[in-house]
Amino acid sequence: MVVPETGDASVTTSPGEPLAITGIGLVTALGLDSATSWRRLAAGESGIAPVTRFDVSGSEVPDGAEAPPLVAGAEARERAMAYLSLAGREALLQAGPARDPDRTMLVAGSSLAASASSDSFWEAYLRGGPDSADLARVGTYDPELALAALSDAFSALGGAFFVSSACATGACALAVAADLLRLGRADRAVVPGWDALDLHTFAGFAALKALSPGAVRPFAAGRTGMKLGDGFAVLVLERPGAASRPPIAWFAGHGESADAHHLTQPDPEGRGAALAMERALESAGLSADEIDYVNLHATATPANDLAEYRALAKVFGRRIEKVPLGAFKPAIGHALGGAGTVEAALTVLVLVHQFLPPTLGLAELEPEMRSLDLVPVGRPGRVRHAMSNAFGFGGVNASLVFSEEGAAGATFASQMPLPAVRRGRGEAPPPDEAAGAR
Repeated sequence: MVVPETGDASVTTSPGEPLAITGIGLVTALGLDSATSWRRLAAGESGIAPVTRFDVSGSEVPDGAEAPPLVAGAEARERAMAYLSLAGREALLQAGPARDPDRTMLVAGSSLAASASSDSFWEAYLRGGPDSADLARVGTYDPELALAALSDAFSALGGAFFVSSACATGACALAVAADLLRLGRADRAVVPGWDALDLHTFAGFAALKALSPGAVRPFAAGRTGMKLGDGFAVLVLERPGAASRPPIAWFAGHGESADAHHLTQPDPEGRGAALAMERALESAGLSADEIDYVNLHATATPANDLAEYRALAKVFGRRIEKVPLGAFKPAIGHALGGAGTVEAALTVLVLVHQFLPPTLGLAELEPEMRSLDLVPVGRPGRVRHAMSNAFGFGGVNASLVFSEEGAAGATFASQMPLPAVRRGRGEAPPPDEAAGAR
């Protein structure tokens, strides 16, 4: 995060002002707050279990990553708002009150915006025909309702924006928020990112053959796909002089790109993903040699993992064999539009705790990837700067860089200590144990 001197012709874009991360709220299949989600992730536990929210009896993929129940009998939008409110309260409690609500901005990110209430329309339609179905149920993709509710709940009077760019959405929302803060448009940005596990999404990805009937095995030679999951996160970013609390860590930089290649398939050589990572490093004023940890997008699909590996090799060269590479999706599922925010929050917690969570489900890697360090066993690690990747349909790529904070981060870490026992070898707990812990 060193700003180069004026006149340095080797730099095309000056790094942006580092931004303080003062609050993190999380709801995942591992827990209803960031401390529980982190402890269970660090312990090598999995939140993936048989789906109970809707009928999957006809599917060859019965599993997903459902967050613990919060509102009994709630429909999708109500349930999502409850989870988001919970994550928001946690983040804002950490960040403290905004100095000026008029200078507080909301930048929300979601791919589906809890649109799954349309399930009830199709159920009624199939049972009783068109006259028995309420068309209003189909029109539940209303991001403006989320903007109104969240800007009110989070006291964000300085502007409200909605970002939707497939599975890169959450990371893109953080990037937009960072740019707005650096432009002086606001002093604080509250950034919620979310998507929920629902029947339509589940059926769609099953039809694409992107869901794995077995374990999620990132970068493995025999990988067969992902599991979907709930993911709700809220991060609070602030300009350093405006923050009322010390930073937990720093938002150092971001980079985006587009493959311009295919609707659902990545550029096979990873050119767009590499460009996003290079731009993130440039924005942060760092070199690839200074990155100590990378959170992979790692969907465990054949094309995506290979493209991401090739992008990493372009950016890091042979050093990629020495950089610890983590993958959170085998533990929490793929939260689609929420993944970039949820996994950004978990990457920040890696910096805070100086601990590398294990990657679950590892198996024999692709031949060209066998020398990678995918953190099969959780371990302490010296992490000064970390990168988090998020890529999506439409060829959207986003990469974020975070940097550690000293004393304040240590104080925050002391409030969520690591578990006494850490599961080794990157293995998930037995299904009955995982289901009972949800």
